[in-house]
Amino acid sequence: MAPQQVCVVGAGVSGLSTAVSIQQELSSKVVVSIVADKFSPETTSDGSGGFWGPHLVNPDQADDINKWGNETFDYIFDLFRSEHGGDVGAQLISGYCFSNSAIPFVDKCIGVRNLTKEESNIHPDTKNGQTLTTVMIDVKAYLPWLMKKFQANGGIVLKRKISSLDELSPYYDVIVNCTGLGAHYLLDDHDLRPVRGQVFRVRAPWIKHFYVDIDESNPENEIYILPGAREVVLGGTSQVGDWNTQVDSADRDLIWNGCCKLLPSLKKAEVLEEWVGLRPQRTRIRVELDRKHTGREGNAAIVHNYGHGGSGVTLHWGCAQEATRLVVRALKNAIPKSNL
Repeated sequence: MAPQQVCVVGAGVSGLSTAVSIQQELSSKVVVSIVADKFSPETTSDGSGGFWGPHLVNPDQADDINKWGNETFDYIFDLFRSEHGGDVGAQLISGYCFSNSAIPFVDKCIGVRNLTKEESNIHPDTKNGQTLTTVMIDVKAYLPWLMKKFQANGGIVLKRKISSLDELSPYYDVIVNCTGLGAHYLLDDHDLRPVRGQVFRVRAPWIKHFYVDIDESNPENEIYILPGAREVVLGGTSQVGDWNTQVDSADRDLIWNGCCKLLPSLKKAEVLEEWVGLRPQRTRIRVELDRKHTGREGNAAIVHNYGHGGSGVTLHWGCAQEATRLVVRALKNAIPKSNL
């Protein structure tokens, strides 16, 4: 019997990880293709700081977020401990979250505790919060690593812009929609909205800890300093409904001045890049089998995996595993495509 055909639409961190997860689960039983119009280094995922910490998600979906986030934490931790850790910039990183309220979704992190008086004094306004150790990954290195793994396993890559999933339906048994914000147009999903993020990347090798300064009175602006394997990410903005993809000078000043106030030594950091990306946020993250497209009528079944807000990297492997389970279920019900 010929292998069944699965297509993953989208080549960001969700799309690539889902494609690799499906290959690992189903091996020679399926042929997996990726269809996308943008690949690394041009995806929104490439701009991510790679920091594990649920962000811009709905706390009412906490059970799912904890499950997917914990699976991803363990996955990145295992990468850190493996021979591939250096290839993908997987690391343990400790630091400080300054906030006047409890930090959600940190139970999985290591050594979580309240700040001491001396640690609170690190903040220029002597602010309370927590210290913890979490995981990070260098997304700019991780995406090519995933792609290489995908192609080594026989994966097919097609650069193509589509206007409807129906364009692919005649050729595949299951389509997995990992298009992120693209689903706003592709599916006419008006629950999906952009959350604009603007960041700097700088060279500052003396920065060894992360710093996150949460302003409860202005959630659209959150100052953070995230030292990765190759560079330090300074951010950022969380502007809901803003489609502007250009660097904004007012946001630039807010980020730079906020980070330098928190750590004055950053004034001498070398700026490498300024970047803007639009994160895909929904009321609820959508990882589900489309009820209208289950594959039982001979058309391709559709599995959705999008709407992760600012937590694409934080949840990516857990969501990929969930989507893979849905693909397995859909393939059992699918009517095989005789023309493949």
